[in-house]
Amino acid sequence: MIHNMLSTMEKTARLRTFAFQNYKKFDECMKIFTRAEYKLIHNEFLSKKFGFKKQSFVGTKNCGSACFIMKYLLEMEGYDVKVIRNSRRTEFGLEDHVFLDVDNNIFDPTYRQFMIDNRRRDNMCLYKKHIFFELQPFLIHNIDDIKFQLSNSLDVNKFVYHEPFTTLEELLVNWDYQEDVTEKFNLHDYVNNKDLLKDKPDYYSNLINEISS
Repeated sequence: MIHNMLSTMEKTARLRTFAFQNYKKFDECMKIFTRAEYKLIHNEFLSKKFGFKKQSFVGTKNCGSACFIMKYLLEMEGYDVKVIRNSRRTEFGLEDHVFLDVDNNIFDPTYRQFMIDNRRRDNMCLYKKHIFFELQPFLIHNIDDIKFQLSNSLDVNKFVYHEPFTTLEELLVNWDYQEDVTEKFNLHDYVNNKDLLKDKPDYYSNLINEISS
């Protein structure tokens, strides 16, 4: 594959270009698949101010849906994609998170949910501008270098609020490689075999129609 012949920086750049070009398709699919929850996966303040756009997308509690869709879009471009799941104990109990591993890059469509600082929930602070306007909606970074982007964001957060809302170590836990669950994210099976849709709710068929168009 051509992806194997590229340098690490080139692979990351190509993935970011792909994400930028395919956000609209991803968003339309998420709108279908998340249904009533669609409004909840966007930042409330920004969506009210600018509409439901990539500048407001967060993906809260919908990492599975996002990876289910994005994995298929990447595969259609010829990428070999793995889905990684980790579990961590929080104040709310045991929580899971999934993200994609592509060409030695972490590709997380819903990473913004871990970067939210609610100290100025209804105010356009410099940190909010940084996360939602200066950075792309997805975290796409070489596995070894992810800490540099996260650390930079925490520096901006500290500049605005004097004390960062979390630590780099606490953030990195969200991208700990614990379990490969790739086989469970099999959207391609439903696209290739419509008989599998018989036992699924209607929105699966609507998703297949959209993602195949």
